Amino acid sequence: MKSIIDKPFGLLAIFVALLGLELFVFYLLVVSGLLPTLLAEDYSFISRVILVIYLGASLHVMLVSYYLSIESNDLNAGSPRRSTGSSVARYFSLLGEPSGESDESGELLIDVLDGRCRGKFRFGYVVADLMLKLGLLGTVIGFIFMLGSLVDLNSIDITVMQKLLAQMSGGMKVALFTTLTGMSCGVLLNMKYQLLDWSVDNLLDDVRERTFQYKNR
Repeated sequence: MKSIIDKPFGLLAIFVALLGLELFVFYLLVVSGLLPTLLAEDYSFISRVILVIYLGASLHVMLVSYYLSIESNDLNAGSPRRSTGSSVARYFSLLGEPSGESDESGELLIDVLDGRCRGKFRFGYVVADLMLKLGLLGTVIGFIFMLGSLVDLNSIDITVMQKLLAQMSGGMKVALFTTLTGMSCGVLLNMKYQLLDWSVDNLLDDVRERTFQYKNR
C-alpha cells in the first residue's frame, strides 16, 4: 500500500479504483432490481437522504485524496522547499528559518502540518456516524409505521387482517432497508476516512525522515 501511495497521485488512484468498484456494485444492484426495490419500498425517504449524503461525502474524500496526493508529490519531488502552495512546502520553508529551539520548533511545525492535513477530513467521521444514526432513525420510524397500523384493527376479518399485514410488512421493510443503507454507507465511508487518516500518518513519517536528512546536510 505504501509503495502505491508514494507514487505520483497514488492515493488518488486508490480512491479512483474504489470509486470504479462502487460504480460496478451500484450497476449490479440496479440491474438486479435490489436498489429500485429499496428506494420504492422506503416511503420514509431516509434511504435516499443517506445515499445523497454518501455521494457528497465520497466526492469530498476524492478532493482530500487529491490534496494529500499533492502534498506527497511535493515531498517526494526531491526539493519540497522549491514548491509553493502546499503545507509541506510551507513546513520546510519555516523549518529553514533561524530558531533558537530548533528541535522543539520542528515538532511544533509537525503538529501544525498534522492539524492542517487532518483538518480537511476530520468532520467526515461525524458524517459517517450521522449515516448510522439516520439508519437507526429509519428503524424507529419503520416500527412506528408497523405498530401504527394496529390502531385501525376494529374487527377480526380476513380483509382487515390482509390489509393489516400489508401495512405491517411495509413498516418492517422501512425499518430494515434504512438500517441496511445506513450501516452499509456508514461503514464504507468510515473505512475511506480511515484510509485518509493512515495516509496522513504515512506522510508525516516521510516528512520526519526528510527533516532529519535536511538538518544533517
